Amino acid sequence: MPEEPAPDRRDFLKTAACAVLGGACILPPIVAGVTVLTAPIRVAISGGVKVKLTSLDGLPPGPPRLFAVNVERTDAWTRHERKAVGAVFLERTGDRTVKALSAACPHLGGSIEYRTATKDFYCPIHDSGFAADGAVVQPSPASRGLDSLEVEVTDSGEVWVKFQEFKAGTPEKVAVG
Repeated sequence: MPEEPAPDRRDFLKTAACAVLGGACILPPIVAGVTVLTAPIRVAISGGVKVKLTSLDGLPPGPPRLFAVNVERTDAWTRHERKAVGAVFLERTGDRTVKALSAACPHLGGSIEYRTATKDFYCPIHDSGFAADGAVVQPSPASRGLDSLEVEVTDSGEVWVKFQEFKAGTPEKVAVG
């Protein structure tokens, strides 16, 4: 059997050039695919959503009022219809200041109600009570008060809230997602 000649320098350079050019051609589709596949993960950890809930004209001074938080969400694959994802109590505390508290119980995530007769918040699931400022009233199974949310009042009087969910059942306020 005849022996094959040893590869020369030109064959090596052709092979190396083909490998480099082939890698350069396949790299952009791989990066695009990884970006599309990881988009929902990046959306999930975005840290809340800003939502316009009302205006100062629609929120007169007085007891806290409950507002549903409706959002339309889009991830890499799906556009979700506008739907309620939670609720917020808003209270006008000054001429242009508003306080926002989550309507989810920090104990197990149940729905909180505001009692006008006693001017406090209450979760009927496990008899958790909260003061008008959201602080937990003992004895209560809740280990922390109601979760406050960031509020922005625009120059035109729109009330925007950064809605975010927090982990239930923990003594510290830990954001979910």
